[in-house]
Amino acid sequence: MGEHIPMRMCIACRAMHPQNEMLRFVRDIKDGMIKPDTDKSLFGRGAYICKNGKCIALAKKKNGLARHFKCEIPHTIYKTAEELI
Repeated sequence: MGEHIPMRMCIACRAMHPQNEMLRFVRDIKDGMIKPDTDKSLFGRGAYICKNGKCIALAKKKNGLARHFKCEIPHTIYKTAEELI
């Protein structure tokens, strides 16, 4: 039997992908700020976006991170996502 690979859903395209192939964003419990979790170790509620420009643009258009975290977020977070891919 093969090793279990955790799957996560992209908030933009709604497709399932292996967790290690996606960008993770976390809402920090202390200050409520949304930040990228590049090493997937931060504690808090997470959201995943595919590592491609189309999904990042779609998430920005749909305001996906704000809807997922139920709070206002700066649009600069999508620029940060583009820089991470």
